[in-house]
Amino acid sequence: MKVAFSTLNGKTITSHFGRTKAFVVVTIDDGVETGRESRELSPAGRDDPEHHGRHRNLVGAIADCDIVIAGGMGHPVQERLEAAGIDVILTAIRPIDDAVAAYIAGTLDHDPERAHAPDGGHHHH
Repeated sequence: MKVAFSTLNGKTITSHFGRTKAFVVVTIDDGVETGRESRELSPAGRDDPEHHGRHRNLVGAIADCDIVIAGGMGHPVQERLEAAGIDVILTAIRPIDDAVAAYIAGTLDHDPERAHAPDGGHHHH
């Protein structure tokens, strides 16, 4: 089981998945963290002015992961991830270590309110 964390600095979860610079990919087996790696995104993918190319790059970077955890995410990229078979969890937790512990403990809740419209504004229902 591989869980990808969207991050800018390798330590905390970024609040905006679309601006992530890297992923910390944590391997969890039977409730134990067995590995951790950092995956930098290529600058070409990172600065792609065409948003969808960037989203493809983001999804491609973690195509082998089961779950991605971020602080917030636009609906289009969330749909793209889910179409690729990657579950999305949006969380208010910022330190990656805390989020890993919460995930293993089964207390990491997905907060769908943290998803946002493509323009970056929030929809209130």
